[in-house]
Amino acid sequence: MEQYINQLIEDLLNAKRVESEEIEEEKEFDIEAHFAEVDRYISGEGEEPLGEILGFEEVQFPPIEKLNNEQMQRVSEAFVECLFSWNITAEIPDEAPISLKYSLLVSTLKKQVYIQSSGFIRLEFCQYHVETCPFWNEFCQCKDFENDFDDMDSFEYKDGELPF
Repeated sequence: MEQYINQLIEDLLNAKRVESEEIEEEKEFDIEAHFAEVDRYISGEGEEPLGEILGFEEVQFPPIEKLNNEQMQRVSEAFVECLFSWNITAEIPDEAPISLKYSLLVSTLKKQVYIQSSGFIRLEFCQYHVETCPFWNEFCQCKDFENDFDDMDSFEYKDGELPF
């Protein structure tokens, strides 16, 4: 299994997007192109499964039962590095166990994404609803979000006073 994990990590690192520094330096900001890209992003035009962009399928990633924590950690780190090169971040709490992080990262291969030339795409797994949170109650950030709203609801406004 170790040899397969090493090859998978190498493949993930080879799937990183590479842009020439020379091309990046020569690019000038084009406001019209930027707004056209924003329109395509908002409309969903040009979205495709992340797995197709990276050249991976979920079946290429061993199930968590076949891996130890160190192997899941190494694969997850390479996966995050690959995503970052494509201007994508995965929003997973640092405190979450590595098995959950690994599983969620692999699940991103099915997500539809639009690759932007600038800015970042955030892959979120939580819809800020405690009952459906994939981070379980222990690692859930939804509680904080809901508590903030509860605090806002209980705030009593006085003339000219803002809640922030």
